[in-house]
Amino acid sequence: MMSGPKHTPGPIFLDSFSGSAANLKPSLRTPQHVLSALRRDPRVSTFDMSECSWLCGCIDILKRDGHITEDESEPYPWHRYVITAATGPAA
Repeated sequence: MMSGPKHTPGPIFLDSFSGSAANLKPSLRTPQHVLSALRRDPRVSTFDMSECSWLCGCIDILKRDGHITEDESEPYPWHRYVITAATGPAA
């Protein structure tokens, strides 16, 4: 049986499209813990926003209270949040 050269595909990159905030344990799903996660990783995916109502609620509270603003220039499928100066440095 003849076999030709095997083709090895190039590198494969997987992106989970999930930010740190969406991966918080249930006991840590509070606005303050989401704020801490956003300090480390400011991006939240559109998919996380549509699947995690608790995350949307926390982000809405943080936006309402002036702790974060959304960077509208972030391309789909991400939302990028900026910590405001009023929030202060990480504790």
